[in-house]
Parts: sequence; C-alpha cells; structure tokens
Amino acid sequence: MKKYYPSVRTIHLYVGLFISPIVLIFSISALVLNHTDYINRTNPIKKLPDIKTSIDKIPYDTTDLQTAKGIIKKLRIKGEIDYVSQNDSQISFPVILPGLTTKIKINKQTNEVLITRIEEGSLRATNFLHKMPGPHNVKIRGNSLFMQNWRMIADMVVYLLLFLSASGVFLWYFLKAERKLGWIVIILGAISFTGLLLFLLR
Repeated sequence: MKKYYPSVRTIHLYVGLFISPIVLIFSISALVLNHTDYINRTNPIKKLPDIKTSIDKIPYDTTDLQTAKGIIKKLRIKGEIDYVSQNDSQISFPVILPGLTTKIKINKQTNEVLITRIEEGSLRATNFLHKMPGPHNVKIRGNSLFMQNWRMIADMVVYLLLFLSASGVFLWYFLKAERKLGWIVIILGAISFTGLLLFLLR
C-alpha cells in the first residue's frame, strides 16, 4: 500500500486546490446566512428602476413552467424561474440569477409587462448558490442551464470532499511522526460528531 503514497499525495493536493474556490463559496455563504443583520446594514439591497413593456402574445404552453420559459425568452431575460403564480388576470414569477432577482408580472388582458429588479450583491449571491440545489421548489428546480450545471458541480464537490477525507486518512496512516496526534484529533472529531448527532435527535 505504501507504494501508492506518492500518487495519492499528489492527487490529494491538486484535488484540494481544484475545489477550494467552490468550498470557499459555501463557507462564505454560511457566514452570510448566519449574520444576515450585519450584511443588511453593511451591504443593503438595491432596487433598480422598474421596466414597463409588453409582449405581442403570452406563449401559453403545457405547464406554468413552460409558459414562464416562453415569456422570458420573449423578454430576453435569463435565469432560474421560481414559483409561477397565475390567475384569471395576471401571471407573475421571479427569475433569479446569483445576486439579482427579477420579478415579472404580466396583465393577461393587455399583455403589459412590469419588470422589477432587486440587486442583492455578490455576498447574497453565495446564499443562492448554497441553497440551490436543495428541496426548494423541487418540481421545477434546475430549469435554467446555469442551475443544471451548478447542481452537477455541487455533487462533484461532495464526492471530491469524500475522496479528500479518505485520502487524508490514508496519507496520515503512513506519517508515523503524526500518528499519536492524528488519533487524538480523530477521537475529538468523533466525540463532537456524536454530540451534535445526539443534540439533533433529542
């Protein structure tokens, strides 16, 4: 097994460097989610000017999602479509890009469109990336190419983090000078994990 040590060490190093920017996004987003009040004070949300326009025809399709896709194609707006609300008089839905939320409201009788935009900034953009993909709007989630790619990237990062954990233990095993300290750290990690698990299950 020791003959694999150099190869595993090299792969471990470069995999860690490769995923570090994405792990940084998740780390920053966790801080932003935990300190919302501070972020709101130091980096307030900016409302951009409303846009009023119209479309020649509402492209009704098989589902609300397909209808919304047809609408944003006509309006040349890109992003992840969130929950679509529709009644006899109007259709409304948000379209989200990291850091920018665009809300579209269409009058069914006149085909007039009101577009409102909220610029949330780069820090809040990490929140969106952190929470999506997730259980939110599972039936329509991933309706944009960006989010489909981000879902694959998020899955890839999880698998690579599992590899880093396993390869880290493998590398530690052959470092005799670190053997004692390594056992202490593993035991402390197991204790903290067990404590957290018991807290969640109580």
